[in-house]
Amino acid sequence: MSLSETKLSRDNTDDGKDDAGRLQQYKNLTKHEELRRRRTECSVEIRKQKGADLMMKRRNIIDNEDDDLNECESENEDKDKLSNGNQMSNTNRLSNDEIKQILSSNPSEDDMIRCFESLRKSLSKTKNPPIDDVIQSGLINALVQALRVQNDRVQYEAAWALTNIVSGSTSQTMSAVEAGACAPLIELSCHSDGQIAEQALWAVANIAGDSAQLRDYVIECHGVEALMHIMSRIDQFTTSHVRTIAWAFSNMCRHKNPHAPLPVLKVLAKGLAVLVKHSDRQVRQDACWAVSYLTDGPDEQIELARESGVLSTIVSYLDESENLIAPALRTLGNVATGNDSLTQSVIDLGVLDRMVQLMEKTRSTSIMKECCWLISNIIAGTQKQIQAVLDAHLLPILVNILKSGDHKCQFEASWALSNLAQGGTSRQIVAMMEENVVPALCQALNTTHNQDMLNNTLETLYTLMLTVQTSYSHKMDILHDEVEENGGLDALERLQESQSESIYTQAYRIITQFFGDDENDENGQNDENSRASAAGNAQNQWNF
Repeated sequence: MSLSETKLSRDNTDDGKDDAGRLQQYKNLTKHEELRRRRTECSVEIRKQKGADLMMKRRNIIDNEDDDLNECESENEDKDKLSNGNQMSNTNRLSNDEIKQILSSNPSEDDMIRCFESLRKSLSKTKNPPIDDVIQSGLINALVQALRVQNDRVQYEAAWALTNIVSGSTSQTMSAVEAGACAPLIELSCHSDGQIAEQALWAVANIAGDSAQLRDYVIECHGVEALMHIMSRIDQFTTSHVRTIAWAFSNMCRHKNPHAPLPVLKVLAKGLAVLVKHSDRQVRQDACWAVSYLTDGPDEQIELARESGVLSTIVSYLDESENLIAPALRTLGNVATGNDSLTQSVIDLGVLDRMVQLMEKTRSTSIMKECCWLISNIIAGTQKQIQAVLDAHLLPILVNILKSGDHKCQFEASWALSNLAQGGTSRQIVAMMEENVVPALCQALNTTHNQDMLNNTLETLYTLMLTVQTSYSHKMDILHDEVEENGGLDALERLQESQSESIYTQAYRIITQFFGDDENDENGQNDENSRASAAGNAQNQWNF
């Protein structure tokens, strides 16, 4: 099948939006949509800690272009050997024209090995690999043909060379796919020789990692069936090989514009349920990132993760090192964005109690930010779920973060408190006052320039004051004094000059509704004093 027949259009629109019925399940609709929007925007940030070798594409490189294969940088230090034990020979570098001339002259297998090894070495250079030169010379077609040559060395060298080509730009990857590389690479990923299979899978993972459209092409070429066949033999593979498998799963789940079809994700979830329990940390890490991509979508996708049983294992990652904690938090936070039942499943797994310990010990602002985000998603649920957060003693931690945390963490904490204010009972809302939230809110009003955070803070303060006025009026004077003593009233007056209409409106509403009476009383008293003074002056005046 030609590539054009697969409709690999790059004009697909984002159809990942949640359907209207699902959205109506939320009390705080705009908050949930905003949470999802912000998660999309910052999804790359936390993955930076994984390092350059864990990007969507990976190259199999050589530090020195003249080094022999024994000196290559590869995750598998035995990459230079095939399973039959034959060493790869040193070869002099051939030019692209020389390679074409040899391959055009009825080459022997040794000639083919010499050509493709030389080509692979050129493409494995650390700096400026000549990918475009190889593509323009037409040798990419020869590499694809070499994948079907019944010689392990030829297939391995060709697979390695193609791995590095499809690690390049989208146009470079497309050149390999259009030359027909995808299907034979998928076939070789199930090869009986482990090193050929791993190298071929590495290339397939690079293709799937390029875009949602090329991921779909991998699916069409039976890439998912190949992955599940490989998973059936996972106990036979080296750790390096299993790492490549986990990373391939990650790339198959990664793209979401659009997401992979639900039946495909359901199959992949079964494989991930095995990988998250693997003994190797890197395997578990990539598998957990894959689950985080799987759950970053509509409830139907999140449900697949719950049904597969991976969540209980992922919760245990919260006691591991931070490179496992990060994807675990992302996954659990994604689950908490779902419907009330999915949110409850996070609570039932004991996540909230672990949050306290984690937030008290971590020194990572990224981890702390993700914790606040996860909690804010739970607080956006039912009042029973809000109470679970309060019972876990997380409210004072959120208040402290708003007051003195990193600005990104403060931002997330402001969302959590705003969600509580919007969705909580009057008793739950007043609990914020009891945890000394007013100084933190006033400080935020005086120091932050982030409009979203200002809106969150103003909403929280307004709802708190309205609740106290309505249900706990005996505390209103105390609340008034706290706001004024912490500079809140001054901040509110200043914010009435804001260029943002929403900020101005909220600040004006709080002042007129909760502080206007004092001003009116004072003005009234002044008017009365003026009238009394005028009357006294009138009595002391004589008419002649």
